[in-house]
Amino acid sequence: MSKKINDIAKAIKNSTLQVAALALYLDVDDTTISKWNSNIAQPSLKRLDEVGEILEIDNKELVSSQPRKQTGLADALQKEYKRLLANGLTKKIIVRDESGTTKEVNNPEMVKALREFVEKTKSS
Repeated sequence: MSKKINDIAKAIKNSTLQVAALALYLDVDDTTISKWNSNIAQPSLKRLDEVGEILEIDNKELVSSQPRKQTGLADALQKEYKRLLANGLTKKIIVRDESGTTKEVNNPEMVKALREFVEKTKSS
């Protein structure tokens, strides 16, 4: 089951507007609205704002509250980030695509290390 991030289904249910009419107004498929309603997919902020505008409700009513307790995770992540940098891991790397063009991207090793750190910290 998907994590409930939005309350669009509730907002639509409390209105007289049919999903089909909303989908046509937004120029999206009915299944897109269905995915939003079941929290399988999430609308962009622009789309969320358009839904609130049509339903004439505050955008806050379209988003589910996600209560969280303060554990110091952001501070711990910042310290780990600085530690990784001090140990030689870089934020960005240069990659070359098939055509030979180079571009700078996030270092996948850094991303992996930070994500693993967060998961380990959250589970302990």
